[in-house]
Amino acid sequence: MRFFDTIELGQAAEVSSMRETRNGSLVVHARAARGGNVQDYLGAEVGRPDMAVVRVYRDADEIFHKDSLKTFGHKAVTLDHPSEPVTSRTWKDVARGHTGDEVLRDGEFVKIPMLVADQAAIDAVKGGKRELSVGYQCDLDWTPGTSPNGEAYDARQIKITVDHVAIVDRGRAGPDCRIGDQRPSDDAKTMRALTPIADRTVRMKTHLVDGHPVEMSDAAIIAVSGLQKTLATAVADNLTLSTTVKAKDTALAAKDEEIGRLKTELQTAKDSAPKPEQLDRLVADRAALVTVVKTLDSRIVTDGKTDAQLRRAAVAAKHGDDFVKDASDAEIIGMFKAVAKDAKPDPLAATLAGGIQHNDSATTVGDAYASMCSNLTDGWKAASSQKAA
Repeated sequence: MRFFDTIELGQAAEVSSMRETRNGSLVVHARAARGGNVQDYLGAEVGRPDMAVVRVYRDADEIFHKDSLKTFGHKAVTLDHPSEPVTSRTWKDVARGHTGDEVLRDGEFVKIPMLVADQAAIDAVKGGKRELSVGYQCDLDWTPGTSPNGEAYDARQIKITVDHVAIVDRGRAGPDCRIGDQRPSDDAKTMRALTPIADRTVRMKTHLVDGHPVEMSDAAIIAVSGLQKTLATAVADNLTLSTTVKAKDTALAAKDEEIGRLKTELQTAKDSAPKPEQLDRLVADRAALVTVVKTLDSRIVTDGKTDAQLRRAAVAAKHGDDFVKDASDAEIIGMFKAVAKDAKPDPLAATLAGGIQHNDSATTVGDAYASMCSNLTDGWKAASSQKAA
């Protein structure tokens, strides 16, 4: 998380010297920040409203890193914290002086030179407003751990960049961050992120997480409850989706089974279909059967009748309907053979049974007409004359 706020980098310490220049400005060298400590913040202060308290570790390696230390130099000294970062646009409105570039490490503290040149700020300092608070920008590494001093923390400050140094009545850093060489009395209160320890004790409650009781704060319960609700919804949606997918898989399997059955039946039909030579034989046998039936009785209608129906009709025409009434198809075959063995197909009858076929070919009609005209024109001539012609 990257943010800008007005919290100071850590406990600062007493000023080693403070002198007034001829033009009335104050020149001081002050401890402005401390590294290697853990401080508590409200979760809302550091972008984690889901946490009641966030323990932030100010890693000494980060505080005293050369890239961090050099950002203390040539920064604006303000009277209280400005409402926004100090830029060239806001400098003249908020700057009451500036820091120097001789930034040093003094044990666990950062020591900086400062020039306070604004009369109101000078009067405030002389009047006792001497604590310092550094406004900065940094990233928070949310990997929890334990400091070298054995203090547990939730996040660690990294990539620290100073924006300004503010003169305040009470800074979070406390009385060790002040201008002057006199510490305030022990009962003087300093501004902290939280109220005193006795007042900021977080009351814990029992909350079930995955069936197990866990002690947590109200804020944590709210956050975890929200996550549990989201998880329950996701589980329900996943179950519904799984059911739907399973149903579709079942339907797809049934369709595949039906396709397999139809493919098999089609192949069976193809395999059992008569071959061309078999079709020719069937046609010939059918023609022969029709010829015999028509020979026995030309009145029998053969169109649309099966072979068995034709044989039954032929036997009935010979011996009557009662004769074939209860006979099976096998019996009818024997009866038909008996009545058909002496049947002699009559070509004329077959032709008549088939109906007179008209030939309407234009060529045939034309040739016949031409022959008729020739006979009418030349028929009276003698054979010799026709031959000469």
